[in-house]
Amino acid sequence: MATAAADQTDPRLDQLFEELRVGDALRAEENTGRIIEIWSDAPSDTVDLLYARAALSAENGAFDLSLALLDHIVGLAPSFAQGYALRGSVRLTNEDRAGAIEDFSRTLELEPRHFEVRATLAEILLAGGEKRDAYEMFQKALEWNPHDENARQRARALRRELDGQEI
Repeated sequence: MATAAADQTDPRLDQLFEELRVGDALRAEENTGRIIEIWSDAPSDTVDLLYARAALSAENGAFDLSLALLDHIVGLAPSFAQGYALRGSVRLTNEDRAGAIEDFSRTLELEPRHFEVRATLAEILLAGGEKRDAYEMFQKALEWNPHDENARQRARALRRELDGQEI
């Protein structure tokens, strides 16, 4: 069995995304889990270990430690999209909105299909009163994961609010 490529370059992602986009909702959760698992597979054992520790630190509320590890991760593996995605989430938790947006933007440069980051950016835009942009970002998230019920509901609500307004 050949070793798979790491994160967003893994050739298995194309098939998983195709199944997610055209498949039924029954397999959607399984496919999204497999996609996230592949995204989280760092390009080296060292980065993989640091990423696992950073994620655990964030889970346990040790945000400063998590950020320090994530800074190291993105330095060691600047093409590892999930490193930026996690750092953006931790920054957002730490109320560093600008830093989070910067990391999420970098994530999307590396992995435009990152539906979780797109949905999070949509929420940030919405919180900032940017309803049209938030709607568009939810729509982009739904292009890649049409089974995200929360994103679908948020997009529908925004669509109703924006009806009658120029988009």
